[in-house]
Amino acid sequence: MFDSWCSSSALSSIAGHAVAKVVGNIDSLDDAAGVDLLAAKLRVAYADTTALSLIADRYGKPGVAAFLRDRLPTKRSARSGDMGEILATAYLADELGYVVGPSRLIDRDHQEWAMRGDDVLGARISGGSELHLVKGEAKSRVTVDGATVREAREGLSRNDEMPSPHSLSQFAYRLLKTSDSGVGEAVLHMQLATGVRSDHISHLMFLLTGSDPSTHVSADLQAYAGTIPQLTITFRVQHHQKFINDSYDEAVANVP
Repeated sequence: MFDSWCSSSALSSIAGHAVAKVVGNIDSLDDAAGVDLLAAKLRVAYADTTALSLIADRYGKPGVAAFLRDRLPTKRSARSGDMGEILATAYLADELGYVVGPSRLIDRDHQEWAMRGDDVLGARISGGSELHLVKGEAKSRVTVDGATVREAREGLSRNDEMPSPHSLSQFAYRLLKTSDSGVGEAVLHMQLATGVRSDHISHLMFLLTGSDPSTHVSADLQAYAGTIPQLTITFRVQHHQKFINDSYDEAVANVP
């Protein structure tokens, strides 16, 4: 979903860890391409396709729009935080080839309530049998400063830098209901039988912003003393708040 409206820098290294920037229309006043793609992504991030299809068949576009209005957050802070998670999850799947499963936002109790647990999880089986997990922390701010990066680092450091047991079991459960059920079974096996080891984990710090936090990212990675591989992605958009709000508004207004 990124190729048609974003440009990416090549991965570079800071203190042995990977860093890249993804720029969405930063040099353009027209964010329409990204907004269109994200509006479609938002619909399935908050409601599964089966429910949307059923509502569309019985109640048409007005019914789908009404349903989505009850599911999507309206507060700017909630929209911003969710968008960071959604883009980070999409990046793991689309750009890095990880299995991410159905959106965890589908199961949220209330549209404005913050979700607990790890922001983003991804899994991949390599070599036919070896499971690797990514634990991700997403932050979305107009300006990402040192405090924001430290907050993201604190999130990645929780639970001894491992995915939380609750988040991992919920992740596996969501996968078991999909065509990637085999990956879900592998996640459960790691959690319940072999144990989650640090050599099977990577971290993703995903920063959605209109600013350039390179100095803070560099300081964070230079100071990191752990052993888990780190990847920091800075996703820059020109008009941060407008971009996010336009995407949410279109998700409801222009139901296909």
